[in-house]
Parts: sequence; C-alpha cells; structure tokens
Amino acid sequence: MTAPRMFVAGLAGAAIMVLGACSAHDSDERAGGGDKAGLALALAAPMMVDADLTSRNRAEDAIAGGGPPAIVLPPIAQGAETVAAAKAEAEKLSGGPIASAPMADGEPDPALRDAVAAAQRARFIKGPAKDCGTKATYALSWSLGLPPALPIYPRGNLQEAAGSNIDGCQLRVVRFVTPVEPAAIVDFYHARARAAGFAMRHRADEATHQLTGSKGQAEFAVQARKREDGLTEADIIVNGL
Repeated sequence: MTAPRMFVAGLAGAAIMVLGACSAHDSDERAGGGDKAGLALALAAPMMVDADLTSRNRAEDAIAGGGPPAIVLPPIAQGAETVAAAKAEAEKLSGGPIASAPMADGEPDPALRDAVAAAQRARFIKGPAKDCGTKATYALSWSLGLPPALPIYPRGNLQEAAGSNIDGCQLRVVRFVTPVEPAAIVDFYHARARAAGFAMRHRADEATHQLTGSKGQAEFAVQARKREDGLTEADIIVNGL
C-alpha cells in the first residue's frame, strides 16, 4: 500500500473509532437517565423461551416480505404447579399461611371496575394530592416504586405501569396478570396491608374483587378479576406511600 492510501485508510479508521465512541457515549447517557430502572427490571426478569419457536429455521427472515416486525411472546403458564409455586412464594413473603380477607360488604365500585386507562384508575384514590392521574406518565420502571407492603404478587407478569412524583403526588398504578385466582390475590394484599396498619374495605362479585385501604393521607386500591382466558388481571393503585 502506498503512503497516500495508508494515510486515507488511517483517517477512515479513526473516524470509525470516533463514531463508535460517540454511539457508546449516547447509549450510556440514555441508560443513566430514566431508562436505567426499566433496564434493571428487564435484566432481572426471568427469560421467556418458547420451545416451539426455537426449532424454527430463521435463515430466510432477512429477505422475508414486508410489514412491521412481530414480537411473539410465549403464553403465561397456567398449570397447577405454577399456581402452587406462586402461592408458596406469597406465603413466604408474608411470613406464613395467609388468612382469608373478610367477607365482601358490597358490590365492586364501577368507577374502578370500568376504568380503562391508568389515569382513570388513579382517580379512584386521592392520597395527599389531588388530580395525580392527570400528571401520570407511562413507564414500566414505575413498578419498581411500589411500597414494600404492596408489591406485585409473586410471579405476576407485569403488563403496564404509570406514576407521578409531581406536585405532591406519590402515585403508582401497576397492572399485572397471574394464573392465581382473584380471591387469593386479595387475601395476600389484605394480609400485607393489615400488617402495615391500613383500615380496609373489601367489595366483590362473582368475577371481581376490590380491596381499598387508607392510613392517614395514604391510600391504595387493589382490584383482581378473572379474564375469559382463565388468567387474573390485577391492578395496584397507591398514592402517598
């Protein structure tokens, strides 16, 4: 290689190194911001593997037809062993067998039962500040801010999270799904909240259980209801905790 060509090649290599460093720096900047908690949550979560997908030959995927890429997730396990393992972890977390929540004293509140968005569910409780639902933002990392007394049920599959720390709000709105039945979900949260000193009320019908509680200015609501696919969809809403 002649000297001019060597010089040009050297400049190209240096440019590639500089661009690579900038890209790494930008990635570090993003990881150091609001996405760090979400990244930690993703890294800590158990890896999901679908045995049916591992046998597929993906050699032709790079030249496959158009359309947005599809993300295929394995189904959530619903077997008796999975339910038993989740309940065992819940008992361990609670320090022993979990007592049943008191009998329901009314029908589920439709304001919570029929709420679609996290902001609507947030309006069901007030906490130390009003209108916190209008200030909520969506990010799975908000689930990491749930109080120790009201965590996601063991082996629950996180679906959605929102929250706010603006203007006196300490809001967390989390949704997860689990194969454990709604009554057992409410029993768990009733035991946890009772140990934390909350005054509570239990409402229920055949499909939906709601547990609400307050202590000072802090409030929470838990809802668990059976879906048509057999899974339980559960919501945790807390403010002031």
